[in-house]
Amino acid sequence: MMLRRDFMISAGACALSYPSLAQENDWDYDCDVLVIGAGAAGLSAAVRASELGARVILIEKREIIGGNTLISGGFLGVIDPVRQIPLGITDSEERHFNDIWINGGQIAKPALIRTLVKESQRMLGWLENKGVKFRNEVIEIYGSHHPRCHQPILPNGTSYVRALSSEAMSRKVQILNSTAGQKLLQNNEGRVIGAEARQKNKGVRIRADKAVILTAGGFGANQRMVESFDERLVGLPTNCTTGSTGEMLLSAARIGVSTVDLKAIQCLPGPLPTGRIRVRFHNDVSRFILINSDGKRFVDERSRRDELTDRILSTPQKSCFCIIDNDALVMADLIVQRDAIRAAETGDAIKADSIEELAQKLGIDSAVLRQTIEERNNTIKADNEKNKRFPIAKAPFWAARVGMCVHYTMGGLVIDSSTRCLSDGRPVPGLFAAGEITGGIHGRNRIGGNGLADAFTFGMIAAEQALKNA
Repeated sequence: MMLRRDFMISAGACALSYPSLAQENDWDYDCDVLVIGAGAAGLSAAVRASELGARVILIEKREIIGGNTLISGGFLGVIDPVRQIPLGITDSEERHFNDIWINGGQIAKPALIRTLVKESQRMLGWLENKGVKFRNEVIEIYGSHHPRCHQPILPNGTSYVRALSSEAMSRKVQILNSTAGQKLLQNNEGRVIGAEARQKNKGVRIRADKAVILTAGGFGANQRMVESFDERLVGLPTNCTTGSTGEMLLSAARIGVSTVDLKAIQCLPGPLPTGRIRVRFHNDVSRFILINSDGKRFVDERSRRDELTDRILSTPQKSCFCIIDNDALVMADLIVQRDAIRAAETGDAIKADSIEELAQKLGIDSAVLRQTIEERNNTIKADNEKNKRFPIAKAPFWAARVGMCVHYTMGGLVIDSSTRCLSDGRPVPGLFAAGEITGGIHGRNRIGGNGLADAFTFGMIAAEQALKNA
């Protein structure tokens, strides 16, 4: 798939202001491996490359590192017999493959999925060796379809960013914040040998003697770009950081790197456009219910994320209520608990001591809401051995009206299983990519927990392959 014409024109106009081929001198920085973007994929690539002896520069356009990883739920979907078997959970590489393949619409690249499923298990051990600590349980989260999601002890993505940034600094990785990658530079043979970047108020040129690894994330915060690929998403907010704007994806496309699945854009429940606080009552699929404005359950919470998006956007208000009980809140991480309390003060969440009081505050018939909750709880009792879900029964009860917000872009640059960027099927020398900037792994729908698994796994692989093929 080619990028849409209007984006290529605007992106190309920027490219005309300076030569497309790099000069062999006048560099501001020099390294073996240049990593562009300091989220999960970038931190993994930088640390792994430095472990293998490379001189590494990691650049990040924002003032702080971590990207979307830092504000993510932190869930990591990986097969893990050590944690799953004691919990009575059966899993396998084939099960994980099918979850990704089938729920993604069977359009992804099977080779990439198999690489993710297999190598993510090695990645999990690698992260633990770096000091990331996880809870001993694994759960099924929103849209994951199986209980294999690990949750770090620290809230959100804090554990990952702390552990890997500490490792990067101890290994003398040069981290340049407020340095936005703008253009890839090639030599006369077409090999990528570095990049131009904007560092605060000046331009800089960074030479990479062995490889450039693109880990700059997706374009979920680029509203114009999102809306050009999916008109249903016009006006929707995003929960992506401000750095997710797609410049390096466009830069790679300008030198001929192929793209795929750019229309595949994922949404998650989030605050309404007028809301102030993101209330994440939907993380653990075993503990929440979605209801419409009539107080009725209108969708199976275990549905695919794209199906959930379609159903919620099809409601008259393009929103619904997400309800949990106090047991669910207590089991959530501290940031989710904190945000719930803050949201109750701002009106972004509702707290009530009974179902009847909750209904009154939500403007719903109390008998209808009571019946809806009881029907769900009774279904769970009859099927709990299989589904392992929990009743909504412990006061106080919590609810939030949620709409959909842009969360993740499944499409991106075409890579092979070695993370080499491809142009019409041929590797672009010196250029690798990992994480949300790539496509072909998740298809039309990414299952829960696979965003971080993808980023960490392919970030690690990118470093290994970049040095192997240097």
